[in-house]
Amino acid sequence: MDGPQMALVTGPEGEEIHCDQYGRVKVRFPWDRYSKNDEHSSAWLRVAQGWAGGQYGFMALPRIGHEVIVSFLDGDPDQPIITGRTYHATNTPPYALPEHKTRTTLKTKTHKGEGSNELRFEDEAGEEQIYVHAQKDLDLLTENNRTEVIRNDSHLTVENHQFSHIKAADHCTTDGENRLSVGADCSQTVGGTYHQKTARTMASEAGTEVHHKAGAKVVLDAGAELTISGGGSFIKLDPSGVTLSGPGIKINSGGSPGSGSGQGAVMPGVPQVLEAEPAKVIDPVELAEVPLTRAQYQNLMTDAPFCEECVACQDGVCNV
Repeated sequence: MDGPQMALVTGPEGEEIHCDQYGRVKVRFPWDRYSKNDEHSSAWLRVAQGWAGGQYGFMALPRIGHEVIVSFLDGDPDQPIITGRTYHATNTPPYALPEHKTRTTLKTKTHKGEGSNELRFEDEAGEEQIYVHAQKDLDLLTENNRTEVIRNDSHLTVENHQFSHIKAADHCTTDGENRLSVGADCSQTVGGTYHQKTARTMASEAGTEVHHKAGAKVVLDAGAELTISGGGSFIKLDPSGVTLSGPGIKINSGGSPGSGSGQGAVMPGVPQVLEAEPAKVIDPVELAEVPLTRAQYQNLMTDAPFCEECVACQDGVCNV
């Protein structure tokens, strides 16, 4: 064959992607008037990828209807290989051109559905951006350390629940103001000692009740003044002495202590565990069980550097 050929990827009716275990696809050439646009239009064609190793590399399969460039090794028509893909009037680029000529993108299409995943780079001066879109889930796995530096603002919006689990220490330093708003209940459970220090005023307010309980003792220590006030009465301790004020003062003359609601802290939920998905290892025995055609077998019995096999041989209908 003199030079590469253009072709369209084909496959069974109702399918969007058609390949075999090696990532090969089938095509139909424009000059082919006999084959149909189905899974029988040609033999399997290998697809050149950007990186291909043993169970690693880059993989992007051309889908049915995609226009591809087919080259032939040593010009041999029985050794076709897909070396490129092109956009055309039907399959247009992801973004309008030349309006978005500064964008570089990897955008997929949901198989038998609407939506896409995308990794996009914008290189317009002053508008540089890396954009990531996950149509459904986004999973990130770091086997060791992860470092992230944000030199301006950071915004996070979670429209449902958020879970986090730190299995060792958690250190957070805020040099400026810290605000926290909770729209419902808030629970905090500490397995050891809890310390809190404020350089200036510490003020808290409860709409109905404040209840502090200690298993052994409670110490209130004020450097200048301590006041307990309620129901129109109060007790004040200051350098001048102890002041008790109320409609009546009872000492060992009846009455009973008040009680509180008690604490009811709720333990948090735990996040889902993400584990690395092991790559499927292809068993050499499994590959050895693939049946050989007559042409392949005869070439294996000789010193031929490669097996010349026609399309009919690969389909099992050759009379040679």
